[in-house]
Amino acid sequence: MINVKKTFRQILKQWGHDVYLQRILSNGNYSEQLERITTRQLGQTGALNANSVQEMPPGLFTKYDAVYYFEDTVNPKEGDMIYESISVKINKSSTRFRVDTATAIRGRLGKIDYWIVGATRE
Repeated sequence: MINVKKTFRQILKQWGHDVYLQRILSNGNYSEQLERITTRQLGQTGALNANSVQEMPPGLFTKYDAVYYFEDTVNPKEGDMIYESISVKINKSSTRFRVDTATAIRGRLGKIDYWIVGATRE
């Protein structure tokens, strides 16, 4: 039997890159602490998530600017911020995405294997 978590971690090790995640707090503010997380990211053309595509009169429209794949332990939430390129401090030159949706992909016995996140560029 294939171990999805182990395979996913190998994919991240070979093809992933690091981003910084800033969590949204229950009061609507953001945490001061940034978490460095390894992810696999696909741009708009690679979005295969069925919920991210709508059929419009001229064709297909993708609601998200980027789709990220995170390990099961990340537990992203709607409203969290993802920073792609970051220097010593967060500034306007950092590419920033807001998490619009986070979907847990569950495997055997309902345990989360990984997360798919749809995000919009800020």
